This record gives sequence, structure tokens and C-alpha cells, in this order.
Amino acid sequence: MPESRSESKALANNDKIYVVGGLNNKERSDNSMFVYDIKKDTWDIGTFMPTALHHSGAANHNEKLYVVGGYYDGWVPSNELLIYDITLDKWSKGENMPTARGALTAEFIDGKLYAVGGFNKYTRYENEVYDPLTNSWEKRADIPTPREHHSSAILDGQMYIIGGRDGQVNLDATEVYDYTLDSWKSLEPLPTARSGLAATTLNGVIFVFGGEGYTSTFGENEAYIPDKGWFEQQSMPIPRHGLDAVTVDGNIFLIGGGTAPGPSYSPIIEKYHNTIIPEFGIFVLMIFAMSVAITIIVTKSKFQNNLQL
Repeated sequence: MPESRSESKALANNDKIYVVGGLNNKERSDNSMFVYDIKKDTWDIGTFMPTALHHSGAANHNEKLYVVGGYYDGWVPSNELLIYDITLDKWSKGENMPTARGALTAEFIDGKLYAVGGFNKYTRYENEVYDPLTNSWEKRADIPTPREHHSSAILDGQMYIIGGRDGQVNLDATEVYDYTLDSWKSLEPLPTARSGLAATTLNGVIFVFGGEGYTSTFGENEAYIPDKGWFEQQSMPIPRHGLDAVTVDGNIFLIGGGTAPGPSYSPIIEKYHNTIIPEFGIFVLMIFAMSVAITIIVTKSKFQNNLQL
């Protein structure tokens, strides 16, 4: 990236990745937006957010990016909803989220934005949903395990909440939400309890990367297949926490994050490819020669870089 970041949000739209907000290397909230063109392999500076935030939740829908909650400077929790229209290149504000909180996650399901968990003075259990058509919020069933600094992913129309922490305790709890029933179900625990991790999906599998402990930063990459369980995968070349993950054209991009526990930052991007094959009716995760993780480091003064494949 053009600058080091942690706890920013990365969202993919077509062949571009939008990186918004986060903590900069002065441990201050940031309102910048960096745009990575995957095909051109170049970075641009996008239109800045109206508010500087870190540890937000974010998701995209219908050519718009939604950034919700997070922290202002001083770790003051936010309930703002910021909306970026990609076509118009313009930010606007939606109705404020009912519960101010940071270190939450956000996902779109069936045209609505779900904001789950997080932290203000306490670890949160809220599951609040925003309807863009009415610009209004509703409360839904609370998450069974209160948590913050967790990860989330959407697979087959269901929302998976993975890991995180409650206070000072890292969690391995994995829970799935069925929006049609407004109900939660507990699943097989994450093999490595961790917080500050990132999740995304590829080929019907959830991949979970990185994270943080008291004295170390995790490089674990663990994959979850519904009804099959968890599988250990190739570790990240550079362990990090406070990163984000997005999937574009069969590749997973791991964006930013800190390389040491606590406040730390990096401009690192890693591209990961995994081949998943069915064998005798059972999914076996295999890493072939073409399944690689490529690390790209871009300094502040360099706005273009070269992918070495």
C-alpha cells in the first residue's frame, strides 16, 4: 500500500480493492482511501472518508461501500454509518447505528447490512441490521458469544462469526447465523483461538488468516468447510494481526496489519491461491505448486509496484 495501516477495511468491487480508514503509523485514526487496480497493478488515492475511523465494520453492496462504527481518536466508539457511492465517487451518511462500538464486523445478507459484536465499554453481543431502502435499523437475535476483534464471512447465504476475544481472552468460538430464522448455531471451534484475524471465502470454503495473542502475532491459515470441519493450510509468509482479506478472481488478497502484538502497522499485501479438489466425496485441501502466497511491500513514496508471479 502507499502507506502503512492496520485495522483498516478492504472491500473488492470488480477489479479494484478499496482500503479505507484504519490506524496509521502514528497510532491515529485515518480517513484515507487507497484504491488498488488489480489488472494494472497500481495504487491511486481515493476520495477520503468524511470521518477518520479505525476498527470499523465494512461491506459492499450494489456499487456502494458501507463503513459502520469503529473508533475515533482516543478510542472513542462511533455509531456512524458512512456510505461511498463508487459510481458517483461521493461519500454520504446513513442513519446512525443504534449501538456505538468498534472492533465489530459487518456483512450484507439479502440486501441488508448486519453489524455484529464489537466493543465500547464492554464486549458486545449486538446484532443490528440496516435496510438501505428505508435508511433504518432493526435489532436481531444477539450473538451467543459476546466478542470483539473477530472475523466474519458469508457462505451460502449464512453469516459465520469466527474467533475474536472477550476482554483479554482469545476465543475459538465459531457461530453461524440464519437470517431467515433469526437464529444462531454453534459450530466446531476454530483450531487456533485468536483475535484480530481476517476471513474471506473462496470456492465454498472459509479461510481465516492471522491474528494476535498476548506475546505473538499469528500466521495461521485455517479453512472451514461446512459439515466437514476445519483444515490447516499454508501459513502466511508474514504473520500479522489487524489485517483484512478479500477475494478477487480466485485469489485472496491480505491487506495491511501489524507484524507485532499491540500497535503496529505495515503496507504489506499478500496474494494467496488455494486449489480445492473433491476426492471420493470428501473435500481434501491441497496446495500445489501454483498455490502460492506472494508478498508485496509498497513504501509511502511508491505508488506503483510490480507483481512477481
